[in-house]
Amino acid sequence: MSGAAGPCRPGPVGARGEDLASATPETSAVRPGLGRPFRWLWASTAASNAGDGVTRTLLPLLVVGSHPEPAAVAGLTAVNMLPWLLFALPAGVLVDRLDRRRIVLWSNLLRAAVLLGAMAVLAGDRPLAVLYVLAFVLGVAETLVDTAAPAMLVRVVGSRDLERANGRLSAAQIVFNEMAGPPVAGLLVGVAATAALATGGVLYAMAAVLLTGMVTARRERPEPAPGVRAEPVLSGIRAGLRFVLGHRTLRLTLAASALYGLVFSATFSMLVLLSHRTLGLDATGYGLLLAAGSLGAVAGSWLAPRLAERVPPVRLARWSLVASGLAYAALGLARTPAQAAVALLCNGGFMMGWNIPVMSLRQRLTPEEFQGRVMSVSRLCAWGAMPVGATLGGLLAEALSVPTVFVICGCALAAGALLLLAPLRADAHGGPPGRSAPPAPQDSDPSMKE
Repeated sequence: MSGAAGPCRPGPVGARGEDLASATPETSAVRPGLGRPFRWLWASTAASNAGDGVTRTLLPLLVVGSHPEPAAVAGLTAVNMLPWLLFALPAGVLVDRLDRRRIVLWSNLLRAAVLLGAMAVLAGDRPLAVLYVLAFVLGVAETLVDTAAPAMLVRVVGSRDLERANGRLSAAQIVFNEMAGPPVAGLLVGVAATAALATGGVLYAMAAVLLTGMVTARRERPEPAPGVRAEPVLSGIRAGLRFVLGHRTLRLTLAASALYGLVFSATFSMLVLLSHRTLGLDATGYGLLLAAGSLGAVAGSWLAPRLAERVPPVRLARWSLVASGLAYAALGLARTPAQAAVALLCNGGFMMGWNIPVMSLRQRLTPEEFQGRVMSVSRLCAWGAMPVGATLGGLLAEALSVPTVFVICGCALAAGALLLLAPLRADAHGGPPGRSAPPAPQDSDPSMKE
């Protein structure tokens, strides 16, 4: 995400149709910084992820405190995930039509408003319906933010710095969403639920305010031409799906993402049982295992962009996904907490070795007018597979054993990564044979430069 001034270059996929699988981001002897607009975007992302970490921990605690039935807790998760299934594809169309920066800004303001408003409603009784409505509204806003933010990236930094930018944003997500947010929420709920709600609201408001630092000379999305009617939403969705399904690299990497979402949810849903039954750990030990995975992911977010400068992105992503599968299998075979911690630490790094180059590859391959829809389809593939994976993990654990879930899922992920991504080695441009390469997205917008 380099907003620094400098000569722009075409992306690695252009009209010439270079070999995508061997293409690497171009580097120079002197690497400029990522620029002031990116710094504002990173700060806003950090605040937003801190808010996510607080609210995702807060809401289940509020439900358990007033409605401890398992069905009520499961219902909260379902309601919070429902917007992804209902609105992910329409959100992609909106992101491709409207100003993406404003979508993120107003969505964060909406999240701030509903959390601060909930302080008054939930000060006394905590009706389950109100908690469900709160979770649903937050889920809708999250759908818009998580679709629009990555779609802005090429315009902010240019294609050559996508790996570095995605690495820094991923690190912010891990540190603030997964490591800092949950313990802060737990401490605040112990003091007062209204304090936790206020903290989440303030963090989202900060994210919106910080985004105003990305003031540009023109809109992130151009105004439609006079007299030209906007394409219907359903037609826009169909056009996005046709583009994704007709593009070989996007299609195969999205299938791999769906497989990874399935494996991740199947194993993560069983991790607490593996920790307790097999490894004999208490709640603190389980938390330390999660921390090991997060530390590995932070390290991976630093290492993956540097490897992407030297290793073809598809090759890095493929072997990282294979290694992640082997790490899951090793976790199932672990018999001591130390062995499990090492497996999770390594797997966190392998996850970033997959996520960062694949996200950058999608952004680099996708024309400007399809960025939002490709992001929405990728999220839908990953998130849509998770309920299936969680159910599958439970069934396998009942039929076999908890450690066996990790071994089977890990082997399936490693084999699936080789099967799905191996054809890309000889893929000239990521599309079907005989079709010219899609135009590369333009480099960073001059109005976004320092």
